[in-house]
Amino acid sequence: MIRELISCIRNMPRHTKNALQNIVRNSVMSISSMLTVTITLFLIGVIGVIAINIQDMTVSVEKQLTIYVKLDRETPEEAIASIQTAILGIDHVESAVHSTKEQELEKYIEIMGKIYENYRESNPLGDAFNVEADDGTYLTDIASAIEKLDYVKTVDYGGSSTESLINGLKTIRNFGSVAIVALIVVALFMIANTIKITITSRKTEISIMRMVGASNWYIRIPFVIEGLLIGLLGSLIPIVVIYFGYTFIFNSMNGVFISNLLTIRNPDPFIIYFITFLAGLGSVVGAIGSFMSIRKYLKF
Repeated sequence: MIRELISCIRNMPRHTKNALQNIVRNSVMSISSMLTVTITLFLIGVIGVIAINIQDMTVSVEKQLTIYVKLDRETPEEAIASIQTAILGIDHVESAVHSTKEQELEKYIEIMGKIYENYRESNPLGDAFNVEADDGTYLTDIASAIEKLDYVKTVDYGGSSTESLINGLKTIRNFGSVAIVALIVVALFMIANTIKITITSRKTEISIMRMVGASNWYIRIPFVIEGLLIGLLGSLIPIVVIYFGYTFIFNSMNGVFISNLLTIRNPDPFIIYFITFLAGLGSVVGAIGSFMSIRKYLKF
């Protein structure tokens, strides 16, 4: 077997030439296989790009969800640091940014107007913390733990509405992942079976090669290369459409979807990596499909 493989490697230019000739000679079946690859990879590409961007958006939204913690007005200044340390010690807390009572009043004045200027001499507000979680699904648990700390007056994170938003985003993200995996499995099945039909139609050719003494690997290698080329050629149209289509959409929207909170990935280098993945997927599936389909016609 090792000797056969070495011989096949030495004859790789000839095998590649034979594969190209077979594609041209069996153009009808080759084009049929390429179309199957094109359609399935295009679907994978479109859904994949959408799902990846949705995942980025949901993660971005979750990171923007914060817990606003108000402290009692009478909270001693020496207790602020210990409260911050206690908050940071809670599981899944990523940061806790302290805001002094003076800074809180400035925010009110900026939002509500100069009507609050009169409170500068006797500030009724207390210090506060803006707490971020490393995972939005833990906001409720973090808020409950913060409420138990000394000097904490109120804890606001949106309550049940925020929980519903987080659960909805998580569902969308999971659905996108499952859809991509399912579509890839279906695509692999369709491409492999189309190539199998192509090889089945040439069983006479395979039988003749075996009768004249060609080894199993000598027969197999041109078919594997042929399958690889069919997969690669079939991926060209999806690659071109997705590359230029995604770049056009990104430039038209300036990378912003609805608001600065919801943005889409920059095509450089994301789309380059993605179309490279599509080309590799088409080539690998084509080669594997050919390899598996020809096995039944060869003796080991």
